[in-house]
Amino acid sequence: MDRAAPRLCRALSTAPARKRRVVFSGIQPTGVPHVGNHLGALAQWQRIVKEAAAQPADSRDSLFFSVVGLHALTVPQDPARLAVERRDMFAVLLALGLADPAGGAVVFHQDQVPEHAELAWYLNTVTPVNRLMRMTTWKSKLATIRNANSEDEIDDSMLQLGLLAYPVLQAADVLLYKTSHVPVGHDQSQHLELARDLAQVFNRAYPGRRKDGKGKGKGVFRVPEVMLTTHPRIQSLRDPAQKMSKSAPHPSSKIFLTDSASEIHAKIKSAVTDSTAGVTWDPVHRPGIATLLQIYAGYSDAGETVEEIAARYGDARGIMRLKEDLAEVVSEGLKGFRDEFARIRTEEGYVVEQEKKGAERAREAAQATMREVRAAVGTL
Repeated sequence: MDRAAPRLCRALSTAPARKRRVVFSGIQPTGVPHVGNHLGALAQWQRIVKEAAAQPADSRDSLFFSVVGLHALTVPQDPARLAVERRDMFAVLLALGLADPAGGAVVFHQDQVPEHAELAWYLNTVTPVNRLMRMTTWKSKLATIRNANSEDEIDDSMLQLGLLAYPVLQAADVLLYKTSHVPVGHDQSQHLELARDLAQVFNRAYPGRRKDGKGKGKGVFRVPEVMLTTHPRIQSLRDPAQKMSKSAPHPSSKIFLTDSASEIHAKIKSAVTDSTAGVTWDPVHRPGIATLLQIYAGYSDAGETVEEIAARYGDARGIMRLKEDLAEVVSEGLKGFRDEFARIRTEEGYVVEQEKKGAERAREAAQATMREVRAAVGTL
């Protein structure tokens, strides 16, 4: 047995090492998120951080999560409000535990890392304008801003370059860290496809030199892969036909992560459902009920499916009981976050310190990439 042990150790030592992933994702500085934002992107970020913390230190994934303030400027902003919402969003990421020292992400402000804008310019030089004009957000985003009834009502002269080119900045955000994986929803897959294409176009145009100086290199950028999210699309509590949105006028249409227990109970109690007795899982014909079930599944620790949850509320008072229980589940599920966010937000010096640390760590990686980019292009 003892003689076999060294052979086993040698066999284990020759096993291929796990390949380290580099994950990047960003969120706009829109202040405190609602539960739809959380159960979407942010909950997945938390899962990614948890997975990374359990990995061996020598092959742990590198994670970069950013508040992408430059993207917010593609639409008119009130500077004072933007400053508050920018810091609120950063505090949210801290309160969610994304920057945990035991293997957490680099959490930072994109606008504190100037290499994002620099790389975006380099990518602009290889991006066809017609490709950007085919992006689904080009005119539709401004139509939303202007409250137009259709895209045909939008005058092209009203469209700014920043709005047209922001997918290139988004590509720069991803490529700057030599990202291998990007968690995105279905509505962002087109933007990641642009980032993938630009990585390949740039690598072909500027392959650089091999490290030994003998011949052409393979280019600077990795071609990132999609980590497609499977999270549900959470609908409005007041209009289940619409996605939950911060911009919706009715305050009871969304639950913010910082809402008090009483606010959560009131909003869920007034949530629009339907006149059918009992609870069933039918997102097409009962979207209001489906939204409540999805939120329940997202915040419950029981690990139940929406169908299993619905089965417990099939009686005549099922909808009322579901709302009562859901309010408790959500309130309890958010309590830890609420307490931590309140603590962090009262410690302004701590937040500023964490912003500085995050920017420094992000810049270290960003500057290394940009040295390669400049060398490949000839501007070093």
